[in-house]
Amino acid sequence: MSRYFTIIGTGSGQPEDLTRQARDAMACAGLLLSTDRLAENLSGLGNIETCPTGKLAERALAADVQRVGILVSGDTGFFSAAKALSGKLAAYGEVEVLCGLSSMQMLCARLGTTYEDAVWLSLHGRKGNLLGAVSYNRKVFALTGGDQNAQKLCQSLVDAGLGHVRVSRGENLGAAEEQVLTGTAAELAEKPCGSLAVLLIENDQPGDPTLPIRDSDMERGNVPMTKQEARWAAVNLLDLRAGDIVYDVGAGTGSVSMEMARRVPRGVVYAIERGTEGIALIDRNRKALGCYNVLPVQGEVPAAMENLPTPDAAFIGGSGGTLFETLSILKERNPKIRVVVTAVSLETLSDAQIALSTLEFEHIAISQISAVRGQKADGSTPLKANNPIFLLSGGAR
Repeated sequence: MSRYFTIIGTGSGQPEDLTRQARDAMACAGLLLSTDRLAENLSGLGNIETCPTGKLAERALAADVQRVGILVSGDTGFFSAAKALSGKLAAYGEVEVLCGLSSMQMLCARLGTTYEDAVWLSLHGRKGNLLGAVSYNRKVFALTGGDQNAQKLCQSLVDAGLGHVRVSRGENLGAAEEQVLTGTAAELAEKPCGSLAVLLIENDQPGDPTLPIRDSDMERGNVPMTKQEARWAAVNLLDLRAGDIVYDVGAGTGSVSMEMARRVPRGVVYAIERGTEGIALIDRNRKALGCYNVLPVQGEVPAAMENLPTPDAAFIGGSGGTLFETLSILKERNPKIRVVVTAVSLETLSDAQIALSTLEFEHIAISQISAVRGQKADGSTPLKANNPIFLLSGGAR
């Protein structure tokens, strides 16, 4: 018997949001399957058998009928269960996928705005955060749910200094209890909501993640700062990915933190600095440069790292004499971590070499940067050398 599986996008899950194709496919199916919520909303359109999302494919394959219709919420091409279902069913018959209205389309229509210029992400039942996306984009759409509740996410924006951005929240879209609210992140952080909510966040002054951080961009004060030539080389050695969690140990002014933050627009940089002046500088610099995915952490390592998420990479510009212990803890927490250590003295160079080798970091490499800059004076441009700096890197590739 030839088998036919139709995965049907149901939009909001309300009958009025179904396409004609969806209704026709439901009428032709010998068996309709869905989760409890969809079955309750669409019960008037057919006899729908319910089962958990994770069991839908198994039940479809066990059915003794030629045509099975599987109902999924939203649009089948937008963070949908349809992709996983198609993969499980394709070997057993013909799979047809029918699109539906997405929550992004519905919210933007309610607001009278476009979504072609939006960045979108799903935090529904997933790890992640909004900070990088909102920092570097004018418009961000986010699916929320589970631990990543819409109200909690708005509070995370407030905590990072983004309480001023405009947020629209769509709750129970398409249902009788639908509610759409617009305000600042700070205002919506005060308003409770249920689990079926989506967010559209607008930042009229996003940072540009394609630009490098130059020394002249930074407020420095009296705090040490890794110069731009060494900073650019060091960050490249870390092989950062867009969603990485990164530590900047001994962050100083935060110059390396800002550089790394632009390389991890879906991640977070924890700028660990023991000095009060440094922490204040980091906070001012992150706001001035729009790098809100830099989170200042005051304290001394390794204690300051204790309650932070597991890092993918770490830059160590200063460790207060705890270099070996700090590297040991980092590698214990993530055996595949990528690290770069800077050294301006032969003693630190030796300590870093011994630590990386003893702790069995892979792909250990050492380079030395010595930059010379021209400085205009009295009608000429003499050259002035910066202090040489050693870069030691190691870890998985």
